[in-house]
Amino acid sequence: MYNIYKAIQHRMQKFLMAEATLTANASAGDGSITVDDATLFDFEGLNGHVPTVILMDNNTTGKRLGSGYAGAELIDVSSVDTDTNIITFSTNLQRNWLTSATSVVMRAPGSTVVKKVVIGDLAVIKQFPTICVVPTNETLDWFTMPGGTRETVTIDFMIYAEEGDTETATEEVLRLTEVVKWILMSNLHIQERNADSVYAVTSKAMVSNIDYGMIQKGSEFLKAVKLTWTGELYMQRDYMYSNATALYTGQ
Repeated sequence: MYNIYKAIQHRMQKFLMAEATLTANASAGDGSITVDDATLFDFEGLNGHVPTVILMDNNTTGKRLGSGYAGAELIDVSSVDTDTNIITFSTNLQRNWLTSATSVVMRAPGSTVVKKVVIGDLAVIKQFPTICVVPTNETLDWFTMPGGTRETVTIDFMIYAEEGDTETATEEVLRLTEVVKWILMSNLHIQERNADSVYAVTSKAMVSNIDYGMIQKGSEFLKAVKLTWTGELYMQRDYMYSNATALYTGQ
């Protein structure tokens, strides 16, 4: 099952942490920017539901504040042209963004910058907010010959935010929960192919439960949310098949 967890991690990183570098200066009042590669910002459904991105440069500092990040600009995407690598916004820029200051644009789901998407648990996390993909369980059911299974997989997605005893942290995880839930409630259609098998999430993929809480790591309190996701994977495989070993070769 390693491939499916890596595929889900990659999908989450792509949708939640996309980043591109500005290749031309942008001025206050401009309605668009030009970047080195706009491909990961070209998801119409995502832009429609989670449109916010953040512009940052080497002068951006500080943790997330109630109104945003110090030295950064939160703004919503209107459209993306991958042929010209132009990202157009629904409103105009409020400040200048210079290539000389290493300006970048990043996705900001829920107006928040996700620092990491990792496979594992709280012990491996050093930056927040972070989303953990946590393997939980799987059940197998043989459904066809010469070799196939329908595997029901349950995966927990943990969302952690710093300063768990503050209203800002609560709002942060609530926004991220809505985004992650929206991504997971759409059928993932993840496919991973190799010499032995084909994986495809094809049906009954959904978030079945959400738990909210607060935990402690060392001396720090974290706001935490657990989303439990269940999906069915249909796998076709026959590791031993050849004309020499087959019970019936079809000839």
